[in-house]
Amino acid sequence: MTRWTHGLVNRLVRLCDLAMILAAAAAFYFYCPRFSWSQILVLAVLGAATFLSTLTAGHAYRVEHYAKWTRAIRHLVIGSIPAMLAVLIACYALVQTRDDDIYLLAVWAGFTLLALAFGRFVLVRAGMKWIMRNDLLRRDAVVIGDLGRAYELIRSYSITKENLNLLDFVAVFQDGEQEEYAPQDSAPPMLGGLKELLEYAKKSPVDVVVITKPWKDPAAIEQLATEMRRVAADVIITLEPKVFYPYYARMTAVADHAALQVQQRPLKGSLAILKAAEDYVVATAGLIILSPILLLAAIAVKLDSPGPVLFRQARVGLNNRPFMVYKLRTMRFDPTDDGSVGAVKQDPRVTRVGAVLRSLSFDEIPQLLNVLKGDMSVVGPRPHVPNMLITENLRYEAVSDYVARYRMKPGVTGWAQINGMRGGIYTVEKAERGVELDLYYIEHWSIWFDIRILLLTVTRGLSDNSAF
Repeated sequence: MTRWTHGLVNRLVRLCDLAMILAAAAAFYFYCPRFSWSQILVLAVLGAATFLSTLTAGHAYRVEHYAKWTRAIRHLVIGSIPAMLAVLIACYALVQTRDDDIYLLAVWAGFTLLALAFGRFVLVRAGMKWIMRNDLLRRDAVVIGDLGRAYELIRSYSITKENLNLLDFVAVFQDGEQEEYAPQDSAPPMLGGLKELLEYAKKSPVDVVVITKPWKDPAAIEQLATEMRRVAADVIITLEPKVFYPYYARMTAVADHAALQVQQRPLKGSLAILKAAEDYVVATAGLIILSPILLLAAIAVKLDSPGPVLFRQARVGLNNRPFMVYKLRTMRFDPTDDGSVGAVKQDPRVTRVGAVLRSLSFDEIPQLLNVLKGDMSVVGPRPHVPNMLITENLRYEAVSDYVARYRMKPGVTGWAQINGMRGGIYTVEKAERGVELDLYYIEHWSIWFDIRILLLTVTRGLSDNSAF
C-alpha cells in the first residue's frame, strides 16, 4: 500500500484553499460585472497568496489541526484578515473606486469565507475521514536495539501517540547480547537480530526503523545505522531517556560538525518584531485609556499616606538582567525594605488605598512605562524580586526550572496570573505550578495567545480575589 505523508496532505489542503478562493472570485465576477475578470483575478491571486502565506507562517497547515472545528475557524479568521486588507489596498490602487466599493468588497469577503468554510468543513473533513479509514498515514515500524529500551519506547508510544501520526510497531529485533525480557501481551513479537530484520524487510513492508541503543556505545549505533542503509525506510535513533526534551531536539550543524539543538529562542525574526509592535501599541493605548484612573489613583495614594506616589524596585528580566519596575505605592513608605518579604493577607504594611489598588491590579498600570522602555512586555512571566524567598530558599533554588522563565521579557500580565497565580506564593508546590504555566506560555506563544490573555485579564483578573 502506498503511504501518504503529512506533507502531501498539507499540500492538498493548500490546493483546496486556493481553489475555494478562486471559486469565490468567479462567483463574485458573475454577481458584480463592474469589475473585469482580469481585475478580479489579480485581486484573488493577491488575496490567496496573503491567506496562504499567513497560515503557513503560523504553522496552521498541520494534519492534526484539520479535524478540530475551533482551530479551523481560528485559522480562517487569522488568514482572512490580512488577506482582505491586502485586497482592499490593492483595489484602491488598481481600480477606480466608488462609494459602494466597500460594500462590494464586503460581499466578496463573504463569498470567500463561505467558500473557505465549505472547503475546510466539508471537503477537507471528508478527505481526512477517507484518509484515516484507509490507514494512508499509518506506517509500519520495527525496533532494533536493547529489548528493555525497545519495549519501553513502544509502551510510551501507546500512551502518548496521536491518532494522526500513526506508527504501527510490528516487530522488535535484538542487537547485542541476549536479554531476558518479558514484554506485555499486546507488545509486538521479538523476531531475532539484525540478520532476521534484514530478511523481514525483504518480505514485509517496513516504513520506519527505530534504533534503541545506548549512546555510550556509539560504534554499535553507527554499525546499525550503516546496515539499515539496505532498507528503504526512515531510520530513527532515539536519544537517552530523560536527558533531552523531544519537542525541542533537532539536528543542526556547527561548521562541519553535526550537532543536536535542544533549545531555541522563543522569539526571533518576524515573531520578535510582531511581539515588540504589540507591546508598543498596547502599552501606548493602555496609558492613554487608563490615564484618568492612573491620575485619580495617584492622588489617592498621595492623600492616603506620606511618601512617593510611584514605587521603584529591582526586578529580574530577560536573560537574568536586573531592571527597575514602576508601581503605584501600596505600602507604607519604608526606605529599608529590600522586598525579600512579600505581602501577605491582612498585611499591616498595606495602606487602605493600597489594598483597593492591589485587589484591582491598578497598582500595575505604571508598568506600561516599563514596556515602552523595553524592560517588559505587555504579556509574559511576571517579574520577581531577585531575593524573594520560598520557605527558606530563594526561588531559583527551590524550583529547578525557575531560571527558564528569563528566556522572555517579563509581562504586566501573564498566563500564570489569570490561572490563579496572583497574590503571595509561599510554597514550593505553588511556585512550581507558576513556573509550569510560565513555561507553557513561552513555548506556545502567539499573538492570539497574547490577545486571549489580555481579554481574560480584563474579565477574569478584575474578579479574582486571590490578590492582596
